[in-house]
Amino acid sequence: KNESEGEMTMKGAAVEVSDDDVKTESTPIFSWEQLKELVLKKGGPAFPPQDRVNGTTNSQSNLRLFGKKERDVRVTFYRDKHAWCPYCQKIWLWLEEMKIPYKVVKVTMFCYGKKENWYLSRVPSGMLPALELDGKIITESDVILETLEEEFGPLHRGMNDSSVYKCRKLERVLFRAWCMWLCSPSS
Repeated sequence: KNESEGEMTMKGAAVEVSDDDVKTESTPIFSWEQLKELVLKKGGPAFPPQDRVNGTTNSQSNLRLFGKKERDVRVTFYRDKHAWCPYCQKIWLWLEEMKIPYKVVKVTMFCYGKKENWYLSRVPSGMLPALELDGKIITESDVILETLEEEFGPLHRGMNDSSVYKCRKLERVLFRAWCMWLCSPSS
């Protein structure tokens, strides 16, 4: 934002915008149609298509293989549809960092509506995250991480390392406060 003029400007985007592209100096923000025209005029999409299976992690991915075969997948990760749940995020980050092949199944968070019936039949509590490892359903993010560590090894220090314990306690307090704010009705 250009504070002195109160206008929004685009810098560092995949598509560079010249002064000729802006219709008037009084147009601080592009319309959707203008953005579409700019992208097409500059020779294609501003962002190349992503490899959601083997490329950089993406909230839209439904399968992550890290160069392995789909038959190698032993983990199904049940997470929130919008990738906002911090408990889901820590499982997601662990799987990504360890490069464990996994499938992703997205579930509605309680604060966004009713849980899907198929999910409630698999996880009666409706808790997120949940993880299926070799056909066994596991809930509670810390229990999930401990189980993953037992199966695939720890990520740096293990979950039960004494130096990690204080951080785990703080994480719980912060995550719980955030989820209460997100999911509680306003007063």
